[in-house]
Amino acid sequence: MRISEMLRLEVFRGSKLLTDGIGLDHEVESVMVLEALDVENWSRKNQLILTSFYAFHNMPQSEIDHFFEKLEEIGVSGIVIKMDRLITKIPYWFSELCEAHELPLIKVTREVTYEEILLAIYQPLLNHQSLVLKTYYDVRQKLSRFTRNYSTFEQIMKASFLMLKKPCLLIIPEENIRIALGGVPKDWVIVREEQLNNSEFAKGRYTVLTLYDHQTARETSAIETTIINRFVSECTLTIFNEDAEIKETDMMIIENIIDVLQEKLQLEYVLKRDRGMRLNNLANAILQNTPQNTKELDSLLNEAGLDHYSFYQGLAFSTASLEDQLIKRQVRKKLRALREHVLYFEHHNYLILLYNLEKKDSQISKERLKQLVAGYQKDYPDLIFSISRVKEKENLKEVLAECLEAIEFDQRFYIGQVVSIMDLGIFRFFAKEENWQAAEQLIPEALRDMEQAHYDWFETLLQFFQSKRNYTQTADALFLHPKTVRYRLGKIQEKLGIDLENPIQSLNFEVGTYLLAWKKRGKRHGTNDPIN
Repeated sequence: MRISEMLRLEVFRGSKLLTDGIGLDHEVESVMVLEALDVENWSRKNQLILTSFYAFHNMPQSEIDHFFEKLEEIGVSGIVIKMDRLITKIPYWFSELCEAHELPLIKVTREVTYEEILLAIYQPLLNHQSLVLKTYYDVRQKLSRFTRNYSTFEQIMKASFLMLKKPCLLIIPEENIRIALGGVPKDWVIVREEQLNNSEFAKGRYTVLTLYDHQTARETSAIETTIINRFVSECTLTIFNEDAEIKETDMMIIENIIDVLQEKLQLEYVLKRDRGMRLNNLANAILQNTPQNTKELDSLLNEAGLDHYSFYQGLAFSTASLEDQLIKRQVRKKLRALREHVLYFEHHNYLILLYNLEKKDSQISKERLKQLVAGYQKDYPDLIFSISRVKEKENLKEVLAECLEAIEFDQRFYIGQVVSIMDLGIFRFFAKEENWQAAEQLIPEALRDMEQAHYDWFETLLQFFQSKRNYTQTADALFLHPKTVRYRLGKIQEKLGIDLENPIQSLNFEVGTYLLAWKKRGKRHGTNDPIN
């Protein structure tokens, strides 16, 4: 109830407003009789204060000034003074303070009792609260069937629109859901936004939006809220309203809609989690524990929806250092979209996707994968992707092994963010821990010593091999003079006791140089721990 509405009540028929229309739009939600000036201890927002002026008797001006400052700070609705009991005339200074703090001041006669004022104000307030609570109960009854009958988001929103009779919009980006009902503006921008001060019946957090509709070239209003849930990271409900204010009965409908949407989101989360666990177990059975029995494997592939074609390819990425679950889901979603028929298996250190390909040449290329994940390299340098060769059903068990071998090798030596099992070549032998330890013993000791004591010489030798033994290209890459490169390589041959023209010696030291260099790169990159 506003002050302007309150003054039209029968009990205020003989009253007089002394502050020239100030604060007539103030809300009145409760009434309190003033007995002391420590208003901060007992008053609250939108409260009307009744007084006979007794509390102001013999009070110093400083305390009265402080009292009015507190009234304005709290958000008190106004002051009603009962005349002819203690005072016959309201002091001018009191009216001035009311005007200065924008508090409506109302004078009532001695005949009007406090009890009559309290009853007159509280009766419509209680009636309104009763209506609000009844609205909440009725709406809850109507919407409860949607939680019982596994209704869709669209069915819930259609029912909500019928009850609200206002345009409404539900957006869930991760699920590609955008449900707009009731003439939602098509081309609008947010001009202003502010938090809505909730009533005692509303528990959600709402933002009041002022929108400019380009189509109609005028402003309109809306309230927006984010629905917190575990199913998706973002879910937004927007209700469009001609006015910035929205009725409490409508708020009760909105609160119920949010409750039902939250229950729906929770149900979707549970179903998705259970389905994900089932599919993860199915993927585990196909990829990690691939059945030897053909009929058993066919049954698993059929259940997974991966029996449409004859060819398969795996794509994996390391997740041990990826703590951001949202990024993990985004990466997974991007990779799933590469082909129609796909199943994924999530381990705590990696995630692998298995694609069912129509033709062998429809494989996912390393170049395509590089383009797709290029944006993650800067922020997530430890995020390594690997890709297997195309397999037929008989060799399906090799898919996981190839992906993990490539990741393990890249974590140790780091070739790049995207690696294929084909990149390893002869070095695939060193992908396994026991083989790498054996290989380290095969690297010439003199080469290991030079890498430790004369790294500039080691770097020159490495660049020489990478430049296809071309002195000029090696010099250009190292910003050296070709004569300097020739001099260093002469010293290196003396130090190592080798002849670079001898193909066997050259190959032996070239392999050892690459292994030492890749291991150093892996340590520098911070990915030297196998995923296992």
